[in-house]
Amino acid sequence: MQTATLMIPAMTSEPIAIQVAKALEAVEGVGRVHITLAHTLARVGYDDLITTSGKLRSAVTAAGFIVADAPKSACCGGWGGA
Repeated sequence: MQTATLMIPAMTSEPIAIQVAKALEAVEGVGRVHITLAHTLARVGYDDLITTSGKLRSAVTAAGFIVADAPKSACCGGWGGA
């Protein structure tokens, strides 16, 4: 199982987070989706034998949202922890 973290700047409310989560959960091979509204992040656990992080990004885009490039940081990969 792999984990992808997607930054979705427009994901600032619960209804949008639900839309994003449903789009990601519909991708074959996705095992879990965790949304963090405060940081507009979606952390997705997926089977890399079935899907790719590119397909996850495409699912979010197809739902009408932009996936931003992750910020670079000296600490913790830019996400403030593991």
